[in-house]
Amino acid sequence: MKRRILLMGGLIMWTAAMASPKDGPTYYTPERIEAARQNLARYDWAKDLFERIQTGDALRYYIGPEYGPAATYAEQSDEFMWMLQPTTTIPRAMDHEARAICPVHGTKVRDINPWCPYNIDPVNHPYKIQCMLGGEWYPSNDYAAGDMTSGDFPDDGSGCVIDGRRYFFLREYAHMAYGSVVIPALRSLSQAYALTGDPRYGRKGAILLARLASEYPNHDDRQDRLFYALYNGRDPHYRWKTGGMITDLIWETFCLEGAVYAYDGLFSYMDQDPDMLAFLKEKGLPADSADDLRGYIEHYLVRAGMTGLLNGAIHGNEGHHQAAALACALVLDDYSDASPNSVEMVDYTFHGAGHAAHLLVNGLTRDGGGHESPSYNRIKLDLIRVDQAMASIRQHQPGLFPLDRYPDLFGEPKARSIFDWYVDVTLLDAYLPPIGDTGGIGELKRVDPRFYSLLMEQNVYAFGRYGDARLARAATSPDGTPFPGELFEPYPADGIAAALEQPESQIDRGSRLFDGYGMAILASGEDQQRRAALLNYTSLLGHRQNDHLTLGLYARGLDWLPDLGYPLSWDYRWQWDSNSLAHNTVTVDETQPRQDFGGFGRLFASEGGVHVIVADHDPYPMDRVEPARDGAAPTQLYERLVVLVDVDDDRFYMVDLFAVDGGDQHDQSWHGPLVPVVAPDLDWTNQPEGTLAGSEVEQFGKWTDRWGRARDDFPGFLKDIRRVTLSEPAAWTWPSDLPEGDGLRLHLVPVGGPLEVIGGRGRSPARPEDWGLDYVLARRQVEDGEASVFVSVLDAYQGEPVVEKVRLISASPLVLEVEREGATDRIQLQVPSTPSTTMDHRTIGVRVQTSVAGQGTRDVRIGEWAPGEGAYTTTGIVAVDYAANRVAIVAPGGDQWLGRTLRIYNDARAALYRVTDVVADGERLWLSLDHSALLGRGTVSDVEDGRLHLDAYLTFAQRRPVEEGDLVPGPDYYAGSWIGAGDRFVKVAGAVQGGDAEDERNSIYLNSSGESTSGSADALVRDFTGQAVEIWQYGVGDQLELARVEILR
Repeated sequence: MKRRILLMGGLIMWTAAMASPKDGPTYYTPERIEAARQNLARYDWAKDLFERIQTGDALRYYIGPEYGPAATYAEQSDEFMWMLQPTTTIPRAMDHEARAICPVHGTKVRDINPWCPYNIDPVNHPYKIQCMLGGEWYPSNDYAAGDMTSGDFPDDGSGCVIDGRRYFFLREYAHMAYGSVVIPALRSLSQAYALTGDPRYGRKGAILLARLASEYPNHDDRQDRLFYALYNGRDPHYRWKTGGMITDLIWETFCLEGAVYAYDGLFSYMDQDPDMLAFLKEKGLPADSADDLRGYIEHYLVRAGMTGLLNGAIHGNEGHHQAAALACALVLDDYSDASPNSVEMVDYTFHGAGHAAHLLVNGLTRDGGGHESPSYNRIKLDLIRVDQAMASIRQHQPGLFPLDRYPDLFGEPKARSIFDWYVDVTLLDAYLPPIGDTGGIGELKRVDPRFYSLLMEQNVYAFGRYGDARLARAATSPDGTPFPGELFEPYPADGIAAALEQPESQIDRGSRLFDGYGMAILASGEDQQRRAALLNYTSLLGHRQNDHLTLGLYARGLDWLPDLGYPLSWDYRWQWDSNSLAHNTVTVDETQPRQDFGGFGRLFASEGGVHVIVADHDPYPMDRVEPARDGAAPTQLYERLVVLVDVDDDRFYMVDLFAVDGGDQHDQSWHGPLVPVVAPDLDWTNQPEGTLAGSEVEQFGKWTDRWGRARDDFPGFLKDIRRVTLSEPAAWTWPSDLPEGDGLRLHLVPVGGPLEVIGGRGRSPARPEDWGLDYVLARRQVEDGEASVFVSVLDAYQGEPVVEKVRLISASPLVLEVEREGATDRIQLQVPSTPSTTMDHRTIGVRVQTSVAGQGTRDVRIGEWAPGEGAYTTTGIVAVDYAANRVAIVAPGGDQWLGRTLRIYNDARAALYRVTDVVADGERLWLSLDHSALLGRGTVSDVEDGRLHLDAYLTFAQRRPVEEGDLVPGPDYYAGSWIGAGDRFVKVAGAVQGGDAEDERNSIYLNSSGESTSGSADALVRDFTGQAVEIWQYGVGDQLELARVEILR
């Protein structure tokens, strides 16, 4: 049946087939509704969730609430529900300078929230926003009642001009209402109806959904309503952002998903209420029948969203758009020749822009981490919904989507490692590592254990999927309370309870390593005395900051070295929040690093109360970073050694060594929590005016630095400058006002001559004027790029400091003496000044000796702790068993390997693995390793000279420059890895990530030497055409080294 309908009220002319291919709910099936009802009958968490559905979540920001108050909306009029979704003729985007500004309070509102300093209340104050600072409501006119002009601050949708400035009250409201009101309302009303059958929920939800469909932009006859329509399809300030529908391209993913599932939940109601259809017809909708209404919603909402996914107007972080696409595929249930249809959405998800087929292989590091910051990596868990939706689609369409082409995403062994990763990266059962755009700095306060994993309820799914007792523990809070499950899925309560009784459910919080991701945690202590140091050597691709080799420290529930976290404003991201000088790391010549690959672990050990991590990075690769001046020596040494020393069950301290070379100036930055630092009583010189950029440079000003570069970043944000020359160790203290007397003391130890120390206080311009973070900068001016060694001792104490005095006994070899009550520790550190940017073996080591009353009580020796002292065992890999995570070597002494961390390397890459088992096989030892070596997977589409093209997206590849068919030299995630199938592998030189053009394919470049495991590399490569191949971290012939560890007393 086809109809030609003129929609009223300024809507558009439409001609379309009205019949829906859908004949019933495919998401809210009877089985799922019955599971939800059983959960409601049995579990408090389900009852609490239903209460949320009824009462809703707090409104905030443009997105955020999951549920709106279904009970409140059920009592509203039909007209109210129709108007709840603003017309999309009101734009939602605006010029950057027009955001977060009030006609009364100006930009002061940004001190409260620089993004969205407004509240909305659609029930009591429809079509108005409230200033968070003064509480007044804008606009002054009653737009919802048709009043466009009354009061001092009217807005008819085009804005309100006051003293020459235009304020966009209704644009702000329209944007907030969609993501924070309409989508949560649809979710609540549809679920409430599905669970109760109460027609009040069904009617109000269906009216709101119909209104949304009547206003949803598209790329056919509503292009003028697209998010950036006023700006030629691109954000006027953040020019990389394009696309979008009602909101931007990222947020639209989960808004569309919510709306589509709401349609499924309300589908059955639509043929039960002729009066509702009459109301919608009065509004101009083609609603003679329920089928008409369903066809209209599918055409103008579901298929319009599918088109947006296919053309890139809707695209989020990995997991976002895939979940939206599979929701559309499942709910539309259309396998006809119509386009777009469900098959197109499944193909988009698995093999199109969603590239999900191998995403949980190619998009995860070998230990389960992802390509983004820890908080953003969690979005990949949206793939749970993709997996569940695909399982439902297979039930409806058996045989249409074979597993070899549309795989079971979480059936992949590597995929389950993401759940383990989130368990193991959790610090003190309270914190997520503050790497990249994660977390933020706030009030110093003790945080009690609150979760074993940030994933929480996702671990309910993981336990049900894998039956792992540790994941059962992670599906509960530390007080034993189980986390909620998914309301419409069976809840494995009995299985979780049984698993918690198993010893295997206990989570080890000792020192642990995430070398695939690039992070190490040194940890010890029990209960309230737990402590952990974090070394970040990641090489992220998404939501990264210039935080190479940053250090974190946690003790007794306190975060002593918090990072700045997610930028408060993108406008000052690189000047402040992400600037390397703002992080607890080292910067060369105040130059910002490249965000390339280059972080590698060198040494990891945890023995005898001594916990060690050594890692390096390559933040200033030659030919890829412009030096501060012509002829400056390059940075080829950038390495950090961290030692956590246990004193007893309750006390500890940390020794930190940072070695760096290159350039003219080396700055080590230190900042603690948001409390004033207490500096030692030294001969300080105060700078009365200006900033670190100069006495003549005002805060947030611009200047030209000593190297002739125009600048407007961190040094100009740091004021209250004072300086001192430090010849002997001295300590800075960050105290707390906690009754237990917690504090952090930082001992700076000059090595190689006096050290300039600079103190200052800084902030981003996005922060209020009374906000300030204290910094301590240790600075060395160097000639000819000579190496600097920064040595520090950190003491996070409770009551009285643990460390009483630090002395430098010798600079070469480097020996420290740490005095504490009743004991002395002698600590010897070896980090050579040779380049750390190669994979070659380095003579690195640590020795910790403890004496009490002149008697030695501890002597722990790790690696080569002094010239000619200590050792490494080095050998080569003679065989691999990738499926079992095993390598074979020819070496004696199986006991020395078990439980230790070894390093596997070749000329282009390196990795650390812990040995979990050792089996002798003749002259060989088979070493089982703790993590997979699998880096990537795909099918070879074709072969060219020296490279393979894969029909798979390589997340960690970059769009690297290629000249005359060869890769331009530079860091590469895949360099030195091995690609192949079966027992035939070829060494990889690097990879290039493809794009949308025909000649922009995912390509693997092979090592020019033609290294392979058997036969001619060229012949092997030709044989790979059409085959599924895999990329592995190591291969036969790679080297393996193990640091000797000795505990003498």
